[in-house]
Amino acid sequence: MKETRRQQHAAQSHPHWGRWLLLVILLGLAGYGAVQWYHVEQRRQLTVTPTTVKQTHRLIQRNAQVSRQQRHHQTTALDRTAGSANPTFTANLTQQLTAKKFSGTALVVKDDQVIYQKSFGWANKAKKRRNTPKTQYLINSLQKSMTGLLVMRAIEQGKLKMTDTLHQFYPQVKHGDRVTIRQMLNMEGGLLGDMKPDKDLGEHQVYRYAVKHVSVDTSQLNHFNYQPICYVMLAAILNQVTNQSYYHQFYQQIVTPLNLNATSFVQLRAQNAALSVGYNGQTPGSYTDPETPAAKDVSSRLGTGNATMSPSNVFKTVQAIVQGKRFSHASSAEKLLEPGVATPKYTGGMYHFADQGYYGHGVGNFYEDTFLVSTDGRTGVIFMSNNFYKKTMWPTWSTEDIAKATFKQVVTASTIS
Repeated sequence: MKETRRQQHAAQSHPHWGRWLLLVILLGLAGYGAVQWYHVEQRRQLTVTPTTVKQTHRLIQRNAQVSRQQRHHQTTALDRTAGSANPTFTANLTQQLTAKKFSGTALVVKDDQVIYQKSFGWANKAKKRRNTPKTQYLINSLQKSMTGLLVMRAIEQGKLKMTDTLHQFYPQVKHGDRVTIRQMLNMEGGLLGDMKPDKDLGEHQVYRYAVKHVSVDTSQLNHFNYQPICYVMLAAILNQVTNQSYYHQFYQQIVTPLNLNATSFVQLRAQNAALSVGYNGQTPGSYTDPETPAAKDVSSRLGTGNATMSPSNVFKTVQAIVQGKRFSHASSAEKLLEPGVATPKYTGGMYHFADQGYYGHGVGNFYEDTFLVSTDGRTGVIFMSNNFYKKTMWPTWSTEDIAKATFKQVVTASTIS
């Protein structure tokens, strides 16, 4: 009888514990599902293409925060003012830049060694902040080389082909069936159109504006014609084939893996104390007329010139492009940049610089930027200024020619004294 009662009690107890066990399992599954949903939602918020200006600023800020957490933050020789190991070279270059009233940072690298880095003038005169090696400058057209990198990675992943046409992505563009990705990278697709919106735009709005204003001049096919809208359209095509925001791609495929700790976008100006102020004037050096780029101009240069970087970050990026560090296949850098062609040309966001390397130059919103990098990526010259207004200062106060002459000297010399 006692045994029977114990068995009855156990039979009554098991359903009770079974229900608790089932509840615990269900709660665990719900919790696991909630965590997974949270991670998926976080990833979606980082990658989704925003429409409005406010959404775009928020997305850029989120991607910047995530990238900052993922990067290493060590300071290297590329981030410091160089010593005087090359006194004659240092004195000569400093004299040339001083004569141009250069306000900015100049970086010279030979065989992976910094042989010159010096900053001049004010990053923000009102706040008494001088330019330093870590100061960021609006990079203007230098950004096209980085958009070229993203396009080449999409090609490697099978999402694009060099022979794909504009028509495949935007059939509403007349004659788009005659314009290939290769031609757009080389600015030989006959594309015309000004990016001059009358208001600030979100990312999707930039793409819609570009598609509405782009046209194809078939008489210009296979002829070089520098038109920034080519690279806005490339950014729009990237957005279609990856289903990811351009800004997310920029951070996750360039900024994070290359540990670019002095890179941002102009839209984050308020949170970026390292970004220099651009200055207007008849000649450099007065600092009496600070200028803030118009929001409508900044947003519309997506893919073509709204990123901010230090000279060291520019060098690391163009070096990675030339050396193929961000590509899966060794041949991809050559496919993008087309070295060895009979006539030097513009390709992938860079100009060929004779047979010595590649070159980029950007001017806008009171900044001037120049880079030159050797064919092996180990030698480079980067000049970045925050006190240059093309309308009043070009060509008298430009340092572009000094950058080119310095590169020729450095890339051919066996030693620098």
